[in-house]
Amino acid sequence: MVPTTPESEDEALTRWRDSAMRAAGRAYETAHGREIDDESRGVRWALSPRVALTAAGAIGLIALLVWALARPAVSEPLGADATPTPAASAAPAPSVSTVGPMAVVHVAGAVATPGLIELSPGERVADAIERAGGSLADADLSALNLARVPLDGEQISVPRVGEAGAEEDSTVRLNTADAAALEGLPGVGPVTAANIVADRDANGPYASLDDLQRVPGIGPALVARLDGLVTM
Repeated sequence: MVPTTPESEDEALTRWRDSAMRAAGRAYETAHGREIDDESRGVRWALSPRVALTAAGAIGLIALLVWALARPAVSEPLGADATPTPAASAAPAPSVSTVGPMAVVHVAGAVATPGLIELSPGERVADAIERAGGSLADADLSALNLARVPLDGEQISVPRVGEAGAEEDSTVRLNTADAAALEGLPGVGPVTAANIVADRDANGPYASLDDLQRVPGIGPALVARLDGLVTM
């Protein structure tokens, strides 16, 4: 580092002082709208370096304050915390209810109010009996499959105790019997019984014994063999 001579210090102090005077003059002009009087411009201050440094800091703060006050106000942009104008809420989509076809069945036998009953999709034999007022005290509900989903147009006959056995031994209802009951018929094995149930579920109840011929594996010979053993 080059050592500083007394003469160079005086020159530096003079330059700094002149610069400070010019900065003070600009600050004054900005604050008061006019220049400093010539008399004031001609004044030379004899300041020690420490005092001069303090004065320079004060002048700098004054200039900064004047600049801040003179700066035009700028409107702040909408910040992240600002609440935006709420958009119109979309109307809720209407709920779509998928409703299948109703089933109409005839509930007869040992029930309180026999007659035609409308069932919603998925309702079972137990629901049909309940809609018919419920079973009577002497009803034999064990003879029915209460969990079965009835077919449209079928009859649900609730037997009384002692009368279900004779009827089941003599005939089988094609439109209500399950696969196990159908397998008890002569010439009807597990595959044919399953085909009867599948065809009945897909195409609806049988109107006559001859309708059985629409089931794969059943022909006129088997239909004739079942005559008198089944009912609709």
